This record gives sequence, C-alpha cells and structure tokens, in this order.
Amino acid sequence: MASEIVQYQADNGQDITVTEQDVRDLMAANGNATGNITSQEIKTFMRLCQAQRLNPFTKDAYLVKYGSGPATIIAGKETFTKRAQRNSKFRGFEAGITVIEADGKLCQRAGSMLLRGESLAGGWCRVYVDGYEAPMYDEVSFAEYNTGKSNWLKIPATMIRKVAICHALREAFPEDLGGLYGAEEMDQASAPYEAPREAVVEAVEPAPQAAPASPLDAYRAALTAAKRERGIPVPEAMEEVSRQLGKPPEKFCEADVAAAVSIVQRMAWPLEDAEDEPYEVELVAEDIEF
Repeated sequence: MASEIVQYQADNGQDITVTEQDVRDLMAANGNATGNITSQEIKTFMRLCQAQRLNPFTKDAYLVKYGSGPATIIAGKETFTKRAQRNSKFRGFEAGITVIEADGKLCQRAGSMLLRGESLAGGWCRVYVDGYEAPMYDEVSFAEYNTGKSNWLKIPATMIRKVAICHALREAFPEDLGGLYGAEEMDQASAPYEAPREAVVEAVEPAPQAAPASPLDAYRAALTAAKRERGIPVPEAMEEVSRQLGKPPEKFCEADVAAAVSIVQRMAWPLEDAEDEPYEVELVAEDIEF
C-alpha cells in the first residue's frame, strides 16, 4: 500500500507536504521510538495537522508513543496560544499558580513566582471568550503532573502554569485545539513506558513488591537530607510542616507528602546567624518517628 501524503497550507501561509516517512523521521529525531507506531496512528496525526494547519517540521505538533499505549499528539504552549488568538471570540486569558503560603493559607497568584517558605499546590487559568457570561476556568494539581525530574524540578511553578493554560484553552476552543496536548501535560505519560518491565518482574518475583514502600518515604528522605546538609533538626522541621499543613504525617495524603517535601526543601537553619561553613550532623533512626 502506498505511503499517504498530505498537502496543505500552514497558518503562516507556507505550503506543507508531509509523508508517513517524514513523521517517522521526525519521531526519531525527537528521540522517540518508531518501531511500535502504527500506520493508522501516523495517518491520524497527518490528517490532524492538515485540518488544524499545523507545521510538524517546526514542531507546531509532534507525535509520541510510550510502550504499547496509544500514540499522543503533542503541541507546544505557543501553538495553543497562537491558535486561540486566531479565534475571533478569544478575549485573552489570565493564568497563575496556587500556593500554600508560609502561614498555611491557600492562595492563587497570577504569574509563576513561588516565594521562599511556600509550597506549590497547583496552577490555574481563566480564558475569556466573547459571548460567554463567565470565563472558561480550569485548575490543575501540581501533585498530579509533577515528575520530580528535569524542568519539573528546576521550574515547577512555570510548568504547572503551562499545564493549566493548555487545559483551559483546549476547553474554551475545542474546534481549534481538540486532540492536542501540551508537552508539559504528557511528561507523566513517559512513566508507563518503563513500568511494564517492572510489572513483569514483580509478577514473576514477588520480592520486589516491597520496593514501592510508603509515600512518606519521600518526606523522610527530605527530612534526612535537610538535617545532614543544612543542620535542620528533624523535630523542628516536622513541627513546621505539620503547622503549615494542619495535620500530622500519619494523616498525609499523596498531595500532602509532595507539599511537605517542598516545605522542607525550602527551609534554612539557623536563620540569621547561620555559619558559612557546612557542618556534619549525625542522624539516627530515632529522629524520625513515623
């Protein structure tokens, strides 16, 4: 069967011709495996690019596939905002982050500035559409999308704000953005790509089942690192975390654990009269009671 070819004009007026082999080559150039991609998935991607007038050669959109799951069409945040601006009903948007302040209060803030002593809870976006009585609003959880790696570790507030923008714009303009997902939204999708190998090993050898352990392990590790690296006493750190979150560790949910880790990582000890030279602090198991 002959390879499919699509021809169209992109948003900027450029003539585009895309073949199935072009899509495979672009996937390989992006470091994405092509052996498990199907011809039908490639054709779906090509037709969506044609319908939405996206240029895959400039990464307006690109195709990824993890393991045996369905392929996903990814678009950059700029693609979302450019396509929204092209819609005559678009009247702008507001976006920012949701944070837990040092005093434990939850607040929304425009932009992506996270202050010392605060923990990141999520991101939000309001899209204003002509003819709507209220803006299209969406808010997303940081714990749901955070991978703890790459940009999610370096610029977490910026990343979760981008996710919220993609969510809200897609809901506001489904005809322009339906079927497209932002790269930041799909970072978590890479986890299932490795998970099958671990799952198979665990199914054959039950012993590794103990490895996942408690979600609180991340909190314990943060407390341990804070004491060893910055000399922060564990009891004081735990007391401050419980004060900000309003509950003890044994009542933490997964989102609470992520918030607790963030709080500990931002602590400094001592405050005003800290010595410049690092010092070693011995940590014993009895320091962490949970």
